[in-house]
Amino acid sequence: MDAAWRLDPKSAGLAWMFTDLTSQSQEFNRGSTAQDYVSSALMAEGLAIRKALQHAISLNYAHIWIRSDSQVLIQAITMRRQLVELFGVLADIDSLAFSPSSPFYLCRFSFVSRSCNGAADNLAKACLSTHLANLGP
Repeated sequence: MDAAWRLDPKSAGLAWMFTDLTSQSQEFNRGSTAQDYVSSALMAEGLAIRKALQHAISLNYAHIWIRSDSQVLIQAITMRRQLVELFGVLADIDSLAFSPSSPFYLCRFSFVSRSCNGAADNLAKACLSTHLANLGP
């Protein structure tokens, strides 16, 4: 899971990839979407995690392990700490992942180095690039 963000025009490319939990080499599904009016790179990362969780729910996945290269965001999620900038998004993530009504049997969050997140990073950047090209000059 990753996001690419551009200050002007405050757009983001959000991307997620679902792989086998044990080997992490077999990809099952992937997706990406662009979003406008995104206030920061941290917000883009939060939106990408929320979108990945929503997509996993739509596929009826019961086990999910979210790996992100945003250490600040992963710490906020795992410590269930609200950041003012991300209040609504973090509340959504908390509800999707940790509430008693969560559809996940297991939902885990981990920080990974940027070098280990290259495929998702490339997908997010490609999504943002296509979106910006479609916006025109």
